[in-house]
Amino acid sequence: MSEFQQVGSGNRRSTGRRRRSIAQQWLNELLVTQLDLRGTGLNVVDLGGGTGGIAAALAEAGHTVLVIDPSPDALAATQRRAAEQELSDRVTAVQGDTGTLAEVVPAGSADVITFHLVLERQDGAADALAAMATALKPGGLLSIVINQRLHRVWHQAEAGHFDAAREILQDTGLLDRAGLLDLLAAGGWEVLAEHGVGVITDHVPEASAEGYSDELLELEAAAAGNPAYLESATRLHVLATHVGASDD
Repeated sequence: MSEFQQVGSGNRRSTGRRRRSIAQQWLNELLVTQLDLRGTGLNVVDLGGGTGGIAAALAEAGHTVLVIDPSPDALAATQRRAAEQELSDRVTAVQGDTGTLAEVVPAGSADVITFHLVLERQDGAADALAAMATALKPGGLLSIVINQRLHRVWHQAEAGHFDAAREILQDTGLLDRAGLLDLLAAGGWEVLAEHGVGVITDHVPEASAEGYSDELLELEAAAAGNPAYLESATRLHVLATHVGASDD
């Protein structure tokens, strides 16, 4: 088992978390702990970083983060968040996407790339992964999170949208764990760790979680690495490093 797979929930700041943020809180703590194994002051690229939640967590942990996102509004929110948390010296926000990554990030310069909830389909995913492989230093880390197809099916069915659920079930172009792992293997990536996200927390009613945020976070951390939950988790987190394409 990889050292990255074994990390626990770490030393956390408790109090007042809303249930819907617990899964993201746990993911942020997991990522911080995983990067701690590589040292401090890493050069992180948060590709598709949105409003900067992950960037703020990593900057607070001592890393330098470049947030790249196509949305000017999201980038403005990132800059406000960084200023409010006094992290502006470690968080930079620029407009772009995977297609312009090479224009913003020199080849072989990033220690870590985070790519969370951006990839949805097989189409174009291989090119995006290749661009990130170029931007990473040798031995650099890719942290990727996807929404899983199975959960989308359940979500639509629970809402009574059975036609939509059937369409998603039959849409093999949507990513799930098997599809993502195939893409990574084909692109020369070695998977170091996998964790389910929202394994427990996304299924606990708000009323049941009231007053039990810390306990729920502990349960999420305990269940997230269980192989039985990887296929059915709402979201999947994979940590990988690029080792080069196969000669096959």
